[in-house]
Amino acid sequence: MTKPRTLAEIIADTARQKLAAADARRNPNLAAEKPRDAILAGLGIIAKALAADGFAYTPSGPKLSRKAGDLTFTLSVQSDRNNIAGRRAAVWIHAAIYSRSLAGWRKHHSSPWVRPAAQFPIPIITTQLGYLSEAASWLEWDFVDAARRDVVADQLLSLIRAGAYPLFSTFERSPEAVPALANLDLQSPEGILSYLLASGEPTLARQTLRDYLAARPRLGAEFDRCRRQFSQDGLPAYRSGIGHDLAAFATATDLL
Repeated sequence: MTKPRTLAEIIADTARQKLAAADARRNPNLAAEKPRDAILAGLGIIAKALAADGFAYTPSGPKLSRKAGDLTFTLSVQSDRNNIAGRRAAVWIHAAIYSRSLAGWRKHHSSPWVRPAAQFPIPIITTQLGYLSEAASWLEWDFVDAARRDVVADQLLSLIRAGAYPLFSTFERSPEAVPALANLDLQSPEGILSYLLASGEPTLARQTLRDYLAARPRLGAEFDRCRRQFSQDGLPAYRSGIGHDLAAFATATDLL
């Protein structure tokens, strides 16, 4: 696992990795282990450990997923495009929660603002695993070194259990536990509000939105301004920022 990096460090590291990857494409090391093989070997360790917790492994994703009634919890793996055989086999892990009832609610909603244009399911919430760590920053895991692969896998397993599992279990407890996730600022609370509405909890959804905006006065002011505009002129044809989009969502769902 990489240590937390500043944005400037991430940009500088990415530039160096791009140059190295370009050089490797011109002068490939044909004897070195391919990044995908190294990654799948590392993920195999992860999959074996998480199978006991009910997670199924799909190597073609790659991803791990667990179903719990209406919900599906996923850990999807994104490979760095700048990986180099024998030198870099880095991945980023994204945690996400999906709901069948939410997908149906969105699909059949009367407002085009709520109905998804995409054909694929949209999660309630999704985030890079690093943001669920104490560092709360973008993190990556590099499986290139076969001698240290177990160590890297153990580090990743520890963060999955310490970060992703609590996120998943929040949705398994009760709808009343879900609103607290809005305050983590992992993303716009629109997905959480949608899930509460789809779960038949409009009162809880309204209170969640009120609390979220009350804790963010500047965002609340933007929300109020946009809400007045949309109530008068109709919903916008585009998405912009969190305050703007929440106001459109609230107008479309009569949330406030």
